[in-house]
Amino acid sequence: MKNRLLLPNSNASVFWVSVCLVIIYFVWASTYVGIAFMVEEIPPHTGSGFRFITAGLLISIVLLVTKGPSALFVNFKQIRNAMFIGFILIGLATPLIAVASQYIPSGLIALLAAMTPVFVVILRFLFGDKPSLKTILGILLGISGVAFLVRPSAGQNWYTLIPIISTVLWAVGSFWAQKIDLPKSPLTTAAWETMFGGLCAIGIGVLRGEKTSQFFEPHETQTWIAFIYISLMGAIAYSAYAYLLDNTPISLVATYALVNPVVAVLLGSLLRNEIITLTILVGGLIVVLGIALVVLGEKRKELIRPET
Repeated sequence: MKNRLLLPNSNASVFWVSVCLVIIYFVWASTYVGIAFMVEEIPPHTGSGFRFITAGLLISIVLLVTKGPSALFVNFKQIRNAMFIGFILIGLATPLIAVASQYIPSGLIALLAAMTPVFVVILRFLFGDKPSLKTILGILLGISGVAFLVRPSAGQNWYTLIPIISTVLWAVGSFWAQKIDLPKSPLTTAAWETMFGGLCAIGIGVLRGEKTSQFFEPHETQTWIAFIYISLMGAIAYSAYAYLLDNTPISLVATYALVNPVVAVLLGSLLRNEIITLTILVGGLIVVLGIALVVLGEKRKELIRPET
């Protein structure tokens, strides 16, 4: 079992790998519900921005305490590149999930966002990569599932396009991140991405007419609990993801994309009384099957950088 869970040169324990898998399977899924609670009172871009600034500061403190300033303050080119990717992933893509959460169920958003690996593979194909037959079938299945979920006859509205745009942006940022020089430590990269991306999200919120001061106004207790939860758990989940990337095969890490949407749909139903319709069940199953084929077909390649 250990040989299947760990990379050949890894000294990690199966116990900690298992703990980290549980974290990225369930904690990441729960953030979709947390975002839905947050945007009930906090504007989406503003809330997303402060959330990621908080997460970035927490990751930075961990790095400074455990590895010293040199682990955070790497060369300028790597920091600049991490900031640029942060602008795409955190400044542009992720706040759109919060915007969509104002209008459509969190479970549906999670299903649409799970398509990131599919869009990454499509980008790689456009730039000369040759996907396997299994991967091609997965792409076709995934796209069919999304089309089934957002078709007008299913009663969906145009807001379902927002998480799809977010997912495409996330795929572009993830693909681009594989082509440029980033810090060797995933945590260092995450720290700069989240802090700078968070600032960008707040700035875009101001351009959209959001008032930053609204974040500091009194809110319901559940709103603050949701904000603190997604900020803290997002930092923990990204740390767990970084640990897994360093110690386990990417094919194992990528399985989170199969579990997250299922957990998110169930949590949305349990905590927010979201209705699990036949459309969500059938479309969600098609999407998950498509992602499974892509993960299996691309198991030796880096598919995704999950949304934090």
